[in-house]
Amino acid sequence: MFLEAPMRISVLLSLFVGVSLSSAPAFAQDEEEDEIDFSDDTFDLDDFNDEDDDGDIEIERLDDADDLDTEQVIEDEDYGGDSEGGDLDFSDELDELGDDEIGQEGSDNVQIYRDFIDAMDDLGPEEEIISWERYLTKYPNTLFRDRVDTRIDELNDEIYGERIEGDDAGYRDAKDRELNIATPLLLESFDPRSKARVAFQVGFPQYVSGQLDLEYQLARQWSVHGGVAGRYTGFNIELGTRYAPIKSARMNLVVTGVLDVHYNTLPGFVGVRPQVAAAKIFDVGRGLHVGAIGGLDMEMGRSGNAGFGGMTRYIGGAHVYYDASEVVGVFAEASLNMKAAGEESLDPFAFNVLSFGLKFHPPKVPAWVGLNANVPAQFNYWGYHAGAVQGDLNWFLDDYVDPVF
Repeated sequence: MFLEAPMRISVLLSLFVGVSLSSAPAFAQDEEEDEIDFSDDTFDLDDFNDEDDDGDIEIERLDDADDLDTEQVIEDEDYGGDSEGGDLDFSDELDELGDDEIGQEGSDNVQIYRDFIDAMDDLGPEEEIISWERYLTKYPNTLFRDRVDTRIDELNDEIYGERIEGDDAGYRDAKDRELNIATPLLLESFDPRSKARVAFQVGFPQYVSGQLDLEYQLARQWSVHGGVAGRYTGFNIELGTRYAPIKSARMNLVVTGVLDVHYNTLPGFVGVRPQVAAAKIFDVGRGLHVGAIGGLDMEMGRSGNAGFGGMTRYIGGAHVYYDASEVVGVFAEASLNMKAAGEESLDPFAFNVLSFGLKFHPPKVPAWVGLNANVPAQFNYWGYHAGAVQGDLNWFLDDYVDPVF
């Protein structure tokens, strides 16, 4: 019994020490579990990892992408900010862009757009519209589509827009485009334009006549001219002006007032020729040009066998031209020149002529060239010609001289 008691005490001590050593880690783990408790069987660590990677982080990337300049694509390796995600400034990058490869296919960039604008400084509105249309064809996904469309609309308004500024200002174009209406041969010009005119006419029997005239456009609607011409009354020195209160390139319509003063050399007298003209281009085929002019030729004094006196004649006529091809057109013209009713100071006079022929307008050449035959259609005074052929050249100087106003 004495030996069994110490043995029992040793066994008990051994068990106490073993139990104490084996239970020490469990106590330490319980202390850590006070901070993070994994005892909830419904919590899945894998779900936490997936939600962390695909949720909050992805949302942050989308938020950052909204703050980027939509005109640039910035790769991760191109990011030049600090690790804390500081602000980005793309102004320098935009200024340095200039390669066609930037952006998707059919896109431009800032430098391409700026260079294109600089290249159009000397272009007119029509040429600039064509250039912008070609630009949109080359860069359909341009970053500046709204600006380009706005500029094209402004140019179209400049070319075709018109406005009325009250009764005093009249009907005026908002642009400088010319109508290029066909010019008559025996009649006065319908449209104020800067041009030089040379005409030569030969008839039977022994009839020779011609005209040399220089016209200068003070403004788009107003011109002055001077020259010499062989009229039925003799050789004349002429000065005059033309003003078109209506000159619409959108409607292809011009209405013009004409006032000429001329000196007839043999017999000598001064005459005044007021006239009103109107002409329009109709959309028929390549273009149908129709114009008419009418007025008076009033002699202010005449010396000769009949003494000192005066005479008034009706003058005017109509011109029809059809643009048959890119170079050649056909025309017919009727000219009126006859004594006014009730005039008894001189013998009755009338010499009305019908003309027909061809007109040539070579591409990119600012000229009309006419070849025609003139046939007396109605007359009661013989002494001019039974028929004549005529050549006529109108060379337009719009590109060589600038209007004053």
